[in-house]
Amino acid sequence: MKTIHIMVGGPESELPDITTYDKTIPWIGVDRGAIRLIERGITPISAMGDFDSLSKTELEHLKTITTVTEFPAEKDETDTEIGLQWALKQNPETIRIFGATGGRLDHLLANLMMLMQPRFLPDIAKIELIDRYNYIKMYTPGEYTVSRLPDKKYVAFTTMANVEGLTLTGFKYPLTNAKYPFGAALSSNEFIAETGTFSFQTGLILFIQSND
Repeated sequence: MKTIHIMVGGPESELPDITTYDKTIPWIGVDRGAIRLIERGITPISAMGDFDSLSKTELEHLKTITTVTEFPAEKDETDTEIGLQWALKQNPETIRIFGATGGRLDHLLANLMMLMQPRFLPDIAKIELIDRYNYIKMYTPGEYTVSRLPDKKYVAFTTMANVEGLTLTGFKYPLTNAKYPFGAALSSNEFIAETGTFSFQTGLILFIQSND
């Protein structure tokens, strides 16, 4: 599988229109995310989680449709971490996670910080978080060319560790060999063409394309 989509249980109001994505890409459902897929006419190839947000009837119905792996509610991993770990074992080129942002702040922070865990960091380039307003991806040091998403206006670079050598080209507010500490939010930038390039030497950057 070159690409895997994961639907988790964040607020439904924050979901993009998933019907615009390639229908041949396999989906997995995490917790209530599995029900959301079924409601949209998508059968997940697998469903996993503690399913504490599902009624007994919903869970039994889910078991008649796809393979369900249940985990205890009291565990050391979040349901999203379980889904991501399963997806990585399939060795895809891209993993898109939907329903991981919006709503409870603790869930949002857990899903963002999840990308920085040592077990996921080597595969960070594969992982994208997508909602109605935002496209989110984490980057390790290197040089990257990124394309402007047609429905997004703004670009942000947030430092998730101390960053050195940050250079931005092809953006409204360029930079050359800049240095920022952990927690700097370089927001409300914009593409000036269809692509832009950024590079940095040390640290981690959370890259966001967004719209109002």
